[in-house]
Amino acid sequence: MNDQNAPQTPPPPPPSGQRPPAASQTSTGLDPKLAGLLCYILGIITGLIFFLIEKSNDVVRFHAAQSIVFSGAVIVLWIVLMIVGLILTSISWTLGNLFGLLTLVLWLGLFVVWVVLLIKGYSGEKWKLPVLGDMAERIASIASDVKATDIRVLDLREVLGYTDYFIV
Repeated sequence: MNDQNAPQTPPPPPPSGQRPPAASQTSTGLDPKLAGLLCYILGIITGLIFFLIEKSNDVVRFHAAQSIVFSGAVIVLWIVLMIVGLILTSISWTLGNLFGLLTLVLWLGLFVVWVVLLIKGYSGEKWKLPVLGDMAERIASIASDVKATDIRVLDLREVLGYTDYFIV
């Protein structure tokens, strides 16, 4: 009659030596959410690391590819903004200062996007940036389709003077 006082039996443990199945494991052994977050921590560096070592989880590979593409775009943008800033400063000190303020606002916006990417990576959600996300998705899908099954090594020492071997 009073089921609240009845002892509740816990679910049986998994068989010895086995872990309960996770929703989606990574080949690194990390939780997929943690791996998604770590892809963005150091930009290109951690993006490349996870892109190269992750073989089984497509979401982590996507976040790694998006981290590489986003970080590469930020680096290119930084170079362009430095050149434009130097040119504007050499023309007029006022123009250089105004451009510097505009650049500061842009960097703050990019920081917010980076934090959002960290959060989305940790949530396990496959969240795409408008243009860069499509590029990252294509890169991740191409890389997951490529399998090294038939490797050939070509000896090019006598044909070309600038290389020894070419791996196909």
